[in-house]
Amino acid sequence: MNLIMDYSNTTAILLFAQSEKKVSALKPIASSSKQNVLLWKKMNDHSIKISQQTKLPYFISNENDQVGATFGERITHSIETIFAKGFDKIIVIGNDCIELKAHHLLQAERDLRRNDLVIGSDYSGGAYLIGVSKLKFKAERFKSIPWQTKSVFTALQTLYRTQSIAYLAYLHDCNNASDFKKATQKLSFSDSFRKILLSFLSNYLVQNDFETRLYSLDYHAFNFNKGSPFYV
Repeated sequence: MNLIMDYSNTTAILLFAQSEKKVSALKPIASSSKQNVLLWKKMNDHSIKISQQTKLPYFISNENDQVGATFGERITHSIETIFAKGFDKIIVIGNDCIELKAHHLLQAERDLRRNDLVIGSDYSGGAYLIGVSKLKFKAERFKSIPWQTKSVFTALQTLYRTQSIAYLAYLHDCNNASDFKKATQKLSFSDSFRKILLSFLSNYLVQNDFETRLYSLDYHAFNFNKGSPFYV
């Protein structure tokens, strides 16, 4: 687990994700495999950059050091590893939220001072950010959450139903080209990250739009005279 050695703050950020090569094979977004690896490197770099901007200590955990057979086991192990280093609160993020900024992380850090759980929900029932405190962390139940499904947000609320929960604004997680398109539209036109992402996505979106239009033309041509048979 890669880390920045600064324990002056009791809250740490955990970037829990996969390397660009690994995630690129699972999420083909750009028009070529090489471009796709570069795209996900930019996504990882973005998560690291905003973590650095907070001045909070941060850790990076990917498939090379994650332990466990399931997603739940792996993320729980990574969280417990950081708790074991002396941190009392952890903010977990991934590498697939374009809209996530440093101010969201700092808000989560402030909210964790007064709450046991902080959730940043995406629009599909998942979470782009989870903040947990060591005092109220229930490892075994945390493992059993239906991770990577549309029930994560609800399951977290249920798990912490007797505890205090703070909520961040809804943001988009990006798992396909459509998600990326929606998320980039939310960014400012002057945002340099938006321009970088669009350069990777442009060929894919143009090709996808062309194929959609071509299919639409074929469909309408095929159905133009659809109706009762005409007998001669």
